[in-house]
Amino acid sequence: MARKTANDVHSDLRVHEKMCEERWRTIYKKTDDLQGTVDYIKIWLIGGLTTIVASLITLIVKTAM
Repeated sequence: MARKTANDVHSDLRVHEKMCEERWRTIYKKTDDLQGTVDYIKIWLIGGLTTIVASLITLIVKTAM
């Protein structure tokens, strides 16, 4: 196998950079989608926790009277 020339290495590096750029774009998009899902779940959890706390306070107040 012949040694690679500087032009061969440069060409291979360009191809590699293009592939990596596309992979990173895909990763960033998936990460953004995942963050949106996590935020949505967080809102539901906070709402559920608020409901539970309000219900417990109501029970405590009614029981105390």
